[in-house]
Amino acid sequence: MTDQSNVSSTLILKRMVLQPFTGVSSFIFMSSNALFWTLLAHLVAPLLLLKNTQYEAFAERCFNRLYEGWAGANEWWFQHVLGINWELDDTMKVDFQHWHLIIANHRSWVDVFVIFAQLRGRRPLPRVFMKQALIWMPFVGSATYIMGFPYMKRYSKETLKRKPHLIGKDLETTRQSCIRLLKRPNAIMSFVEGTRFTDAKHKQQASPYGCLLKPRAGGVSFILQTMTPTIKSITDINVLYEQQTVTGWDLLCGRIGKVRVVVRDIALPKTMLTSEYNAAGKDREHFFAWFNLYWQDKDTRLSRQLDALRHPSSIGTETDYSVKNAP
Repeated sequence: MTDQSNVSSTLILKRMVLQPFTGVSSFIFMSSNALFWTLLAHLVAPLLLLKNTQYEAFAERCFNRLYEGWAGANEWWFQHVLGINWELDDTMKVDFQHWHLIIANHRSWVDVFVIFAQLRGRRPLPRVFMKQALIWMPFVGSATYIMGFPYMKRYSKETLKRKPHLIGKDLETTRQSCIRLLKRPNAIMSFVEGTRFTDAKHKQQASPYGCLLKPRAGGVSFILQTMTPTIKSITDINVLYEQQTVTGWDLLCGRIGKVRVVVRDIALPKTMLTSEYNAAGKDREHFFAWFNLYWQDKDTRLSRQLDALRHPSSIGTETDYSVKNAP
């Protein structure tokens, strides 16, 4: 018994010593991976300048393949080098024929890779609304612009007071950046909390939710207003971590425990699907009332699902809960 204990202790010590090297290696790989695929995107970009529908469609297919390649290479590293496997929701329907609005809880930037693993092969990999200033990020910023990620430019209340002619300009700028997304089925993703969840932020906000921060649903109303009537439902994703805290460094070092994904599709009310509905304007109050009910339901489900993951012997599975209590 003593020899076995010594061997186990030695293995654990070796893993702890090697983890920083694993983390650095992972960082180098993922940086190189991003650089490789973004450089290829820049090489394809001149096709967009030809203003020919055939070349444009070919370029869009190339961008999607490059996006898939980037995500797939990351996933290969997680699985085969770091030994990480997410518990994905296999009940998620495959649908590349429609536009999708994807909303997820946000604990860590690890969420992005978990969600991409869930979506890959089932839905178009999502574009994310980017702040216009991010376009100046080397390679990545310009690559996201080239690949059709929509950019959002928001003006502060103070700016609008000084320059009233800019009222409505932010929505028009965003609408113009969505033109490419409207030409063929795509997915848009939003972390509605606006920032990563921590106990400190939860307490500072005095959030009424148990597992979520207060929603910043203005961005979602902006998306619905801009892309009406292409988006007819929300793809709701809950990312569940067995461990209490998860960081990007944990992922790079392979220190990730059990991670589970639960997905459901939520149809938008028919009133929101009409061209007259203005989620960011005259119907703002109605939209926020509906969204807050959805967010409360998401929080209840998330709490139950986390309990099922962390204490499987004391509660039913989260899948059972989601099915039995689906709205």
